[in-house]
Amino acid sequence: MKAVTHSPKAAARPASRWRLRGTAALMGAVLLTTSCWGTGSETPSSAPTIPSSPESSPPPTPPAQLTTAWEVTVTGAGPLLEAHEGLVVAPDLTAGGSKLRMLNWADGSEAWSVDVSSDLADFERLEKVPDTPPGQVAMWAETSQQQRTLFVYSTTDGSLIGRFDENPGHYLTMAASGAIYELDTSNEGSVRISRAPSVKKANTKQWSIDLPEEAREWFWVREHDGVTDFCVDGQAGPVNEYACYLSVHTDDGSPVVKDEVWHSSTWVGNVLAGRKNDGPLKGFDQQGKELWTVKVEDGYPLGWGDDLVYVTEGTHRSFVGLDPTTGKELWRRDGDGDPWLTPVFDRTPSPQDGPLSVVVPSPSVRTGVLDPKTGQLDLVDHQIAEAREVIPTLGGALLISTGTGDVSSWFAVDPGKPGTLWSDVLKNYDTYSMLDGRLVASKGDRIALLA
Repeated sequence: MKAVTHSPKAAARPASRWRLRGTAALMGAVLLTTSCWGTGSETPSSAPTIPSSPESSPPPTPPAQLTTAWEVTVTGAGPLLEAHEGLVVAPDLTAGGSKLRMLNWADGSEAWSVDVSSDLADFERLEKVPDTPPGQVAMWAETSQQQRTLFVYSTTDGSLIGRFDENPGHYLTMAASGAIYELDTSNEGSVRISRAPSVKKANTKQWSIDLPEEAREWFWVREHDGVTDFCVDGQAGPVNEYACYLSVHTDDGSPVVKDEVWHSSTWVGNVLAGRKNDGPLKGFDQQGKELWTVKVEDGYPLGWGDDLVYVTEGTHRSFVGLDPTTGKELWRRDGDGDPWLTPVFDRTPSPQDGPLSVVVPSPSVRTGVLDPKTGQLDLVDHQIAEAREVIPTLGGALLISTGTGDVSSWFAVDPGKPGTLWSDVLKNYDTYSMLDGRLVASKGDRIALLA
């Protein structure tokens, strides 16, 4: 199993969240974290701000009790969309749904409802867009021919702000700021990436840059402190991963490191660490000056606050702590006989979002917390059959599903601590999502906020 690599001939569509499916749970240990990077600010600055160290704030604690804050029934409910102002429910196109609704976070009451059937008449499938700016909610609509269109609606009244069609050979993504990034692959041997300020001005390009064919990927972006990272979600192999392969200055598109498209890279404070294919791991400052080069085994880097963890690949995987300013090895944690120690993190990991949790999904679920400063890791066996899906959730707890096919059971655990959580509530639902920092559950047309 490989980390995300960049095939010039194939594109991998971003996944909405990390999953372990079927045989995915038959091997491996996974690291899970939640999303944090980026404020959506478009204001350029010289370098990313150094994230606070994990010691600067107390670790999160899962709530001892979980209750259903409210539950509502929404007929024809489709994908649940994330918005700061409320929970937006898209229509279920396969069931003939036609309405886009927003529910109040406080009590689940309907804030507004609009008929969007005319917008979506030619589409068969909807998919949410994460991390939209305040006042907006966005979704992808896809035809039976896999033609995609981005729709952006106002969270004030559900009115259409704008739409943008994804032309053949062009791939789009929307940043948390509302900016639209477009990748044009129509020219053989190279790709062009452009940035537009918003969906309303999607045809007004602020800048365009030409890159080698290695950048030919489906992608998503994160904007933070004047830098934009281009990343992909990997879907090959039994465990999903992501890797960032390019960082540019948001104001003009100039690459932080000139003429480099990475196998994978990560920011650690003001240092950009990355490697190309089978090459060494290198560290650069925010102006692209090389700080250090170290030979490493095959693998990829993980930035965790001001800590740099390198994850090796092979028959048995290891976690290696490196000094981000020099590349010097500080500690090494070998897999203790567990094959395929593979980090899996939800978009952009950070200590502000919870512990660096490790899950060994089979033959029974074991969890622990990796200390990125020392490599210390103590695993606890929860006596649960192999995991199928794992979702980081409230207070650093992990939601874990087990089972096969459409039959599954859900458990919640506090990583590294014995026992399970919230079993009396979890049995009432079969689908869970973290939306705007809240845990939303559903089953059929029933939608609930859990707290």
